[in-house]
Formats: sequence, structure tokens, C-alpha cells
Amino acid sequence: MSLRPPKSFVSFARLSRLICLGWWLTTILPVAGYQPQTFQFTVQNAIPDGDLAGLADAHLLPPGPAPIESITVTLALSPAAGGGFLGDLFVSLTRLETGYTVLLNRPGRSSRRPFGYSDGVPVRITFDDEAAYDIHKYRSFLTGNDDLPLDTPLTGVWQPDGRTNHPNFVLETDLRAAPLSDMSGLSQEGTWMLFLADVSTGGAYILESWSLEVRYVPEARVSTLLSLALLSAWLVRRFRRRTAPSPRVR
Repeated sequence: MSLRPPKSFVSFARLSRLICLGWWLTTILPVAGYQPQTFQFTVQNAIPDGDLAGLADAHLLPPGPAPIESITVTLALSPAAGGGFLGDLFVSLTRLETGYTVLLNRPGRSSRRPFGYSDGVPVRITFDDEAAYDIHKYRSFLTGNDDLPLDTPLTGVWQPDGRTNHPNFVLETDLRAAPLSDMSGLSQEGTWMLFLADVSTGGAYILESWSLEVRYVPEARVSTLLSLALLSAWLVRRFRRRTAPSPRVR
């Protein structure tokens, strides 16, 4: 009686070891990374007050060295001469070919606060999916009191709003369906557009500038994943051939 395992088991075991090796190569080993690139844009344009048509600022970016791994966006706003009202603002970033994220959607708007936060302070913030707190509820995190207005500029690193509901109906409880990670895996090349709208009259802001920092999928990870995929496909093909039943001889 033979104690050797069947060939099909041996092939499956080899495939399993290969998959484990690929995971180790792509997660444990150090990889050769590309330097992040930052694209800065000075605008100095007013966001039309109470106008859903808003303000759009679009730029054509060159090809990157690899697909996008992650992005962050920095936004600089200043209140207009008559003062600002942050709860009026909707801000999104779109890569026109594909890709969309919502940075602001009427921060503070809820069922008991239909106009959002009334703060009219300067804004110098960075949006990052890895940040600790949701920008939509910034008062709660900064002051511990959702009803206490800010008297200093809004700064720091925040999670993007991500709520895709229409600005006239958005609530803090809505699903956050458009994070910055929606851009992951895309090519940098293309037209990127920042869109800002002030959806209610009274209080206005000026877009001073904005910037986009792009991080790229590391080179070694790209090549390793491609090699692993090709090798896995080859082994699966061999596995199927070896385990296929032999034709019966009549």
C-alpha cells in the first residue's frame, strides 16, 4: 500500500505555498517606492453665493510613474468681506475620466440643524482617509459641543465628508460612499477638477488655493503581483490537467 499523497494533493499544496509566498513578498518584504508628488494650484476666486452652479477649477495632470496608491487634498478658503458660512459649502474632487470623491457636504447639517454650521472662520485643512475624525462633525471633535461655534481658523487633517446625497438633503447619518480611496488604482494622467458650491445665500467664501498629493503603488509590489498572477495561472492550468479524469478505453 502506497503512503504517498496523490498528485492532485501535491499540486494543490504547491499552489497554496505559492500564494502564501506571494502574500509574504507583497506585505512583509520592503519595496522600492516612488516619491510622492504634490500639485499646487493658486486660484483666488470667489465661490458664488447661493448658486449650485458653483466654481470649478480643473487641471490636466501628467502620467505618474505607477498607479495611484492614495491621495490627500489640501484646501485653503477665506471668508468673503461679508463673512462666511461653512454649512453652505459643498466641495468635490473629480478625475473626469473616472473617479469621484466628496470632500465637504454642508458640514454640520443634520435633522436638527438644516443649515449646517454657521462658522465663518478661515479654513486650512487637509483631507486624508486615514485621519481620525469626520469633517462633517468637526465641532464635536474640536470643542466637544456641536452647538459651540469656532472662534479660530479651522485647521488640521480630516477624513473627507464622503456623503453623496444632494446638499439640500444631506444629513450626518447618511452613508459615506465617496472617500478618497475611490481614486486608488487609477492613473494620475487626466483632468482633475475641484468643484465648490455655496448652496444657500448669506455668507460666502473665497477659494485661495488647493493642492493634491499623490502616492504611488511601489514598484516591487507591482512587479511581484504581476509575476505571482502569471505563475498562479500557470500552476492552476497544470493542476487541472493532472487532475482531469483519464478517458476510458472501451
